[in-house]
Amino acid sequence: MSRLKILLISYYFPPLGGAGVSRPLALFKNLPHFDIDVDILTVKNISYRTYEPELLKDLQTDRIYRTGSLDPQRILYLLGMRKIKEKTISKGRSLIDNFFPDSKIGWVKQAVKVGRVLVENKNYDLILSTSPPISTHLIGTKLSKEFSIPYIADFRDYWTSYKPEDWFTNNRDIQKAKKLLEDICDSATDVTTVSEPIQKYLSKGKVIFNSYDETRALLWNSSPDKSYFYIGVLGTLDKLCPIEPLCQLLNKYREQDVESFQKIKVIQVGNINDPFFYNTLEKYKLTEIFEINNQKNRVETIELLSKTSMLYLGLNPNYEDGIVTTRLFDMIASGRAIIASVSENSEIANILQGIPNSTCYTEASISNAIEFVRKKIINYKEATEKIMPIPKSILPYSSNKMAEQFSVLIKNLVLNYKRS
Repeated sequence: MSRLKILLISYYFPPLGGAGVSRPLALFKNLPHFDIDVDILTVKNISYRTYEPELLKDLQTDRIYRTGSLDPQRILYLLGMRKIKEKTISKGRSLIDNFFPDSKIGWVKQAVKVGRVLVENKNYDLILSTSPPISTHLIGTKLSKEFSIPYIADFRDYWTSYKPEDWFTNNRDIQKAKKLLEDICDSATDVTTVSEPIQKYLSKGKVIFNSYDETRALLWNSSPDKSYFYIGVLGTLDKLCPIEPLCQLLNKYREQDVESFQKIKVIQVGNINDPFFYNTLEKYKLTEIFEINNQKNRVETIELLSKTSMLYLGLNPNYEDGIVTTRLFDMIASGRAIIASVSENSEIANILQGIPNSTCYTEASISNAIEFVRKKIINYKEATEKIMPIPKSILPYSSNKMAEQFSVLIKNLVLNYKRS
């Protein structure tokens, strides 16, 4: 098969930062290694929480096509607001709820218009759209039907990070959302998801996990800071990814072993969108052991967290089903011990079963987690455990492997389409 060309549609793409850009960025960078050239259709500058313009370095910028939009974040940018705070987003939630399927619906018309020109002139073999936002799939569906091109709808979440029944407040919108998901999946030639529960929820598709960036993973060092036993907290903290399970663990650890507890420090890097974060630290009297860094760029984040010997990940048990956050793979690539507050039947727990030097816990099994931490501190004191970044167990989760899985699917779909 000769070299293929695809159009990738993603609202979130650099210079925007954060976890939402990782998957489309990895596909844009790595699919060409498998004889698939990628053009990306994305939005022009918007008002956003996090910017990482450095991610554009060495990219084929002539393959990036940006369109205008009438969505709120684009309009705020045009009005002069460059960065948006989580507090502003929370206050605007009632306004956002007035849009369907989401607040990015104002991007669809202009993206379709530019998409038509691209498809007419570029002769793409396939279209791939990735959500959230769900509006992205409206663009992919429209262009695919109009030009009779094979189409993959990629779901990084159910709807947002939540299912429609957890996101919407009234039954009419819930049923409307479920019907739209069904229509998107029926229209797509194939569907991809980041986890098996999302695949089951959609009743269609192939699971292709998120990934870690191989180049960035090389920045992790193998010599953590020995002045304390540092536990790292990576990524956004909010209702979905709470800090309280770690605080509960540390509080109980202190009750059992005050002397050993004195050696523990916590390094936080990422957005703090939990309004009760500082209250939680005060509640458990842990403020003094936390080093708060907030959001940093990816290189600075790894530099800070390379001081750690262990990394923490927590998910709200009410919403954890199917959530496989990108940060998990960055954490595993670090070679550090991992302690995850997730239930034993969660997708993250299933992945960590194949990863040595990790443990999962809930409030009911917190004593096991405490013992895990205690043993790690003993090993740290006696220098009996080495940290090896990018362990062999993580190699199947590299961004190149993820792109390879997509490439196989894309080539098969294109080949079958040409035969039909």
